[in-house]
Amino acid sequence: MRCYLRKSCRRSLLLVVYTFFFYGFLRGLLSPLIFSYSLGSEIVADVRIPKLSRNLPICAHNLLNQSDYHYVTWARKSSNSNHLLSKTKDEYSCRLMSYKIKQAVTCFDIQVEGTAGRDENATVERFPKIHLVFIGDSRIRQQFFYFLRLIPNYDRITNPLEIPRNVVPFHHGDVDVDSRVLGVRISFKWRPIINDTLIEMIHHWAIANHNERPNWILLSMEIYHMLQEYGADHQLYQEKLAQFGPILNKLASASQVIWLNQYPVVELYAKTGTRNTDIHVQKVDQYNKATRRILKNFKNIRIWDSSNALTEEYVRGCLINRERENPDPFFVKNGKNPFINCKPYVNCLDFVHTGYAALSSATQLLYNDICNNLLYQQDDIQ
Repeated sequence: MRCYLRKSCRRSLLLVVYTFFFYGFLRGLLSPLIFSYSLGSEIVADVRIPKLSRNLPICAHNLLNQSDYHYVTWARKSSNSNHLLSKTKDEYSCRLMSYKIKQAVTCFDIQVEGTAGRDENATVERFPKIHLVFIGDSRIRQQFFYFLRLIPNYDRITNPLEIPRNVVPFHHGDVDVDSRVLGVRISFKWRPIINDTLIEMIHHWAIANHNERPNWILLSMEIYHMLQEYGADHQLYQEKLAQFGPILNKLASASQVIWLNQYPVVELYAKTGTRNTDIHVQKVDQYNKATRRILKNFKNIRIWDSSNALTEEYVRGCLINRERENPDPFFVKNGKNPFINCKPYVNCLDFVHTGYAALSSATQLLYNDICNNLLYQQDDIQ
């Protein structure tokens, strides 16, 4: 009996030893794969993330182009990280600033001070000294709304004041938001396709004097060119953009011009697994490649693609939980009956429009690009 027990004990001991050995072997084999998956498409072995330091320089220069920093790594840590790791400088990191209303106002004040002196007798139509314009379709309108969230309502005048509620769910038209206190006009121009109206407007600005042209323009209009009702003609889009490019580049020699790269979309968007037909990932990628190929010939036009990583995270999240966000709606005009309701696009069944969290981070990236050089000493910015 004692011998049997001793043999059983030995067998049990060997089993425990083998189990721990196998666990250690399996963990060593799988841990690189698990770690690589957790960071996605970037190769972790090539991305050494230094410890975050409060003494890191402030990020500046070319923050809208994904070629300089590891934006995928940042996007997947954006909830608790404010630093970017360089692709071009070994182990170099910089800090992104967190913009709130106070910092945004200071940024506009510095830009206004850099313009000519204010006209004390200026009219409402003339008083803004800084003009920022968003031009395009509903995706650009989203960026316009989120940009406005950091603009305080000191004395805001919104035009138009009223829009019939039963026309469309959203206002498919132009909007101007003016503040004499800030010396700023922020506009949205509904131009969903490249046509003669758009070309004429840009040409007018390109030849106008500096008081009449916008200081800063963010634009993009590709989604409507993909729709069947507008022809869905990829070749025609390329021809239109090639015609539009030189005129836009002429304006870009005097104003800052940024073309927003089209964000990825949710490929499967219905509970039954319905797939997009007009607007889908392959088509978006096709149009983006054509846009980059055409606009790369115009050095004054910047292409914004660094926030793509944020949208990719949103799309990934939609596969896990299709209704995971619930922020409050917000409006362009304050009051009991606001005339423009910007719903937050919380439902992944809206496969075209990007969600709240991704757009908020993208807006922060935009403010960092526009304002960091103005707000912080050059010695702090590398």
